[in-house]
Amino acid sequence: MDVKTLAALLVLPLAACNTASPGFMGIEAETVTVEGSTFDVRRKDDVVELLRTSREFAPTLQSVVPQAAQAVILVTGCTPRAGTWSGEQTLMRVRVDCP
Repeated sequence: MDVKTLAALLVLPLAACNTASPGFMGIEAETVTVEGSTFDVRRKDDVVELLRTSREFAPTLQSVVPQAAQAVILVTGCTPRAGTWSGEQTLMRVRVDCP
């Protein structure tokens, strides 16, 4: 394998690091930072997808939900529904109630 091919294979996965999941493709993200956690936030109907793009040491879903919830409120004006968080610490979804 030549150097160019190897370099392309190493860089290619990084190109998708801040891409929406298939159900949210085409929806423009709004980026927001809350207490050091940065999220790309996308809303589709009553579901919000958050992609955490900041580097943090060993976060869990439970440890980033408070910042993610605040990001949802700031970007959408909607309130995350308790008990509807899914995903993992980097890519998560939540159902929301909107005014």
